[in-house]
Amino acid sequence: MGLNKDTLFNAVLAATGGKVYVKYNVNGDPLYMVRIPKFNIEDIIGASWGSGVHPAFIVDGVVKNEIFIGAYQAIIEKGCAISIPGQSPKVSITFDQAMSACVANGPGFHLMTNWEWAAIALWCVKNSSQPRGNTNYLKSHAAAWETGTPAPDNPTAKTLGGSGPVSWRHDNSIAGISDLVGNVWEWVGGLKLNRGRIYMPHDNNYPLAEASWPAQDVYFDASAGPGDGTGAAANGTPILSNTISKFSENPDTAAGLDLDYTHISGAAGWQGIGLSTGYNGLIAATRQRMAQALIAPALLSTDTAKITANGAIWARNYGERLPLRGGDWGGGASAGLGALYLRSRRSASASGVGFRPAFIS
Repeated sequence: MGLNKDTLFNAVLAATGGKVYVKYNVNGDPLYMVRIPKFNIEDIIGASWGSGVHPAFIVDGVVKNEIFIGAYQAIIEKGCAISIPGQSPKVSITFDQAMSACVANGPGFHLMTNWEWAAIALWCVKNSSQPRGNTNYLKSHAAAWETGTPAPDNPTAKTLGGSGPVSWRHDNSIAGISDLVGNVWEWVGGLKLNRGRIYMPHDNNYPLAEASWPAQDVYFDASAGPGDGTGAAANGTPILSNTISKFSENPDTAAGLDLDYTHISGAAGWQGIGLSTGYNGLIAATRQRMAQALIAPALLSTDTAKITANGAIWARNYGERLPLRGGDWGGGASAGLGALYLRSRRSASASGVGFRPAFIS
């Protein structure tokens, strides 16, 4: 039976004003996916930040009219990542496991990428609709009357997907993407650090093998370092640069692999990432790419942050690090669309870490 004749598909589409589609995986299981139509960079963050279609809507040079993002944080059913309402998000999963569960759905399905996250976050900032979420143990830290339904497997902290108010959805409507902020951190694809250097495709080429991701000319430097080896204190703040002047820990000491890190929390958060004078000297296209990918909040060190996405930043600029976005149930003001956690190895898993599927045809 074609999707256009499917009862559930038509019911969900009608109930959400044509915004939420039901996609079916190889097992015939449904995934609720929010359609995000393509938009141009200059319409979201201004022409000085580049022009043309945002990279989230370009796959290996081919422009796509839309992307589809899981309306809910993922669960796993028959080995596949499913996005359906009222479920307790799958947690304690590694980056590679999350990737595999999304791909297992079939062609076009993939782990939500950093490009996709960035596009949605930029749209939200432009439309003054940055969502709140479960950032204070079942409720919003910023609006304590906003609560979600406790998840049976962690009833004091985690909420069921989509059970919060519409202010917890990306467009503040019942048809929006739920829980991007708080509840559980989300692995995102298409971005990593290796000894502080950023590796990522130039567009949303989600099928590209990780070994082929281009090395960008951008590094996460640190304002202090090397670490003292105790892990007792974070080392300064993150700085985007064209080189590394300081590691946040001795990169050649195995014992220190997961100790010290740079971070900015509180009101400054991700928006407060420093930009070095060396970064200013990078070609404009590179600096624009970092802004379009929600990595840099400005183009030059002399600029004030133009992208004001909420959330904090943490980074280890030694070893390989894979990204988490959004924050978790205890994140408070450190959670948000801008929240970026670059401390974890790909093998890391935790009770507050999940993921979300996406789809492009």
